[in-house]
Amino acid sequence: MEKTEESKQVKVGFIYLKDDDPKKSTMKKLERFGLANITRPGSARGMVLLTPYAKKMLLPSDSGLMKDRGICIIEGSWKKHERFDSITGPYARFLPKLLAVNPVNYGKIGLLSSVEALASALYITGFRDQAGYVLSKFNWGLNFIQVNLEPLTLYSTASTEDEMKTMEAEFF
Repeated sequence: MEKTEESKQVKVGFIYLKDDDPKKSTMKKLERFGLANITRPGSARGMVLLTPYAKKMLLPSDSGLMKDRGICIIEGSWKKHERFDSITGPYARFLPKLLAVNPVNYGKIGLLSSVEALASALYITGFRDQAGYVLSKFNWGLNFIQVNLEPLTLYSTASTEDEMKTMEAEFF
């Protein structure tokens, strides 16, 4: 029996720090569409948490963790880094480098919007349909996958963190 698309969906949470204009918050927009929910920092410890302060890089093998535990994004101004280093957990992961296509940081390496980070994690761990769907809610969103298709496709084949870092060096 073939799995339905619904059975392949990853639960999406986000920690909303109210640093940005809620009308410009990519995660608040996903919340309005019913695609993400606000999560308290304590609850996020049980989820795969995307943060540059993680000790482990997200790998395709984290797919089971994503499916079982969900993913949590920190939605706030990254200009205030000191607020984020304490938000971590046992499943904290950081992303490999990618190019931003959001209107604020277009073409900058690693300065992804929250939805770009979410879509990257989903894509790398095999939830490509869900990645495309969340990005489709933004007029610039699907360009993210087009611009980063080569690295995302390659990253989604990595077996180890060293292999992922070697791939990352090929592009950036």
